[in-house]
Amino acid sequence: MTYHELALYALQQLARPAGASEIWDFIEQNRLYAELDGYNPEQGLASIGKTPWATVGAALYVEAKKPDGKITSQGSRPKLFSLRQDISHISGSLKALPLPENAAALPPAAQTQKARFHERDLHPLLCKFLAEHPVFAAQSRTIFHEKSGKNQKGADKWLYPDMVGVQFEYADYEHGSLQAWMRKFDRLPIKIFSFELKKYLDFGNYKEYFFQAVSNSSWANEGYLVALSVPQDGEFREALQKLSQSFGIGIILLDAANLSQSEILSPAQYKKQMDYAVMYELAEKNRDFSQFLTTITEYDHKNPHRYLSEFDKVLDDDAMATYLLSKGILSDGEDGTI
Repeated sequence: MTYHELALYALQQLARPAGASEIWDFIEQNRLYAELDGYNPEQGLASIGKTPWATVGAALYVEAKKPDGKITSQGSRPKLFSLRQDISHISGSLKALPLPENAAALPPAAQTQKARFHERDLHPLLCKFLAEHPVFAAQSRTIFHEKSGKNQKGADKWLYPDMVGVQFEYADYEHGSLQAWMRKFDRLPIKIFSFELKKYLDFGNYKEYFFQAVSNSSWANEGYLVALSVPQDGEFREALQKLSQSFGIGIILLDAANLSQSEILSPAQYKKQMDYAVMYELAEKNRDFSQFLTTITEYDHKNPHRYLSEFDKVLDDDAMATYLLSKGILSDGEDGTI
């Protein structure tokens, strides 16, 4: 099967207008790339090139430009493709190819959008990632918006972060004289993080979600927008990178099936000066955030277990695998490697 045939088939199965990145996501989710000419199961995706999604996209664009082509396109960001005519008459592997029994009707981003789990169900994933990733080595805590003052419920959507985290860097400097010196002449080095979590990002929501993260993270040393699904489309990734570089918000892509392979798509810019006015407002309005500050202040790096209950629990690998299945974030048969 050629890339052209595969693109047409995937679009037929989706049965709705879709962007190039969505169509590739559908192909990848259902492992339809295995039908491509030249595919080697031992090498996997690597056997069909470094950027197969770009090749699928090119096939769609070329077909849409043909006066008698089988595809029409509309819009620009993103450009959506749809079938101009019925292609069931096409012979060969295109017509004969069956979808896998567990085939998804929607690409990953849309699946994630419609999945029954909630954004807050992603918090344990981020908590484990932050605790185990060497860049962060951070303990984290969920900020429950509903614990704000009664007159604040439903308000301040752009004030509260979903999660906060702290890296106690000074705990690595165990020599007592050095810590005493830092206390007297400098300050104990810590890093405070703020996180906004979303199920998925796409062209329809990424700007709103990004600026929500900007607003919610203005007080912290580093702020991040975190999602479970981010299109691989080069144009979309470039748009995200531009926002990240302009406003300093980092981007994390969680991989539920293999949490250790989650990616920092763009690092956050470190801000040495924290916004104490915003921190004061957060602490006044939300007791979770207030307690977070208290815990950091009282934290004893020589007795860290004493403070475990003040942070979200880091699940072990077995508990995480069970959690992912129970919440419907992963289904039976998916890898689930943590």
